[in-house]
Amino acid sequence: MVEYLLTTLTLVTVFAGMFGFLQGQLRNLFQIAGMKILTPYF
Repeated sequence: MVEYLLTTLTLVTVFAGMFGFLQGQLRNLFQIAGMKILTPYF
């Protein structure tokens, strides 16, 4: 029972950390892509 709870907690923590990291990376990629797309028009 304890091992199951610890494993679940560890997986949830890892996925939450990965999701936060990927969300930050995606925001940066969208900003860079937006600047590259909009730069020729100005």
